[in-house]
Amino acid sequence: MSALAELRRHGDVASLKSALHQLCSEFGCITRLDILTAMHEGTKQAICFLRMERPEQEQQLMKTLGVGRFGGEVVFVLNLNAPVTTEDAGPSSQWADSDLY
Repeated sequence: MSALAELRRHGDVASLKSALHQLCSEFGCITRLDILTAMHEGTKQAICFLRMERPEQEQQLMKTLGVGRFGGEVVFVLNLNAPVTTEDAGPSSQWADSDLY
C-alpha cells in the first residue's frame, strides 16, 4: 500500500497528525504542520501543509507521497475515512489545531 493510501485510512485529524509525524520521521523532523479540514461533495477532507527542516527532506517526502509544493510548503489533500454526520452537511472548512508535539 502506498504511503498516501495509508494516510487516507485515518478518520480524524489527531490520528492523521500522528501518522504524518511517524511517516516524516524517516526523512527528518516536521517544523510546521497545518491541517485544514473541509467538506467537499459529501466527503470530509484534510488539506495538509507542512515544512521539514531542510529542502532535501521535503523533496524525499514529496517523492514518496507523489505530491507537490505550493507557496513554499508541501501541500496535499486527503479524503478522510470518516462518516459524514448531519453537522458536516454543506461546504465548510476550519483549521485544525497545529501544535507540534
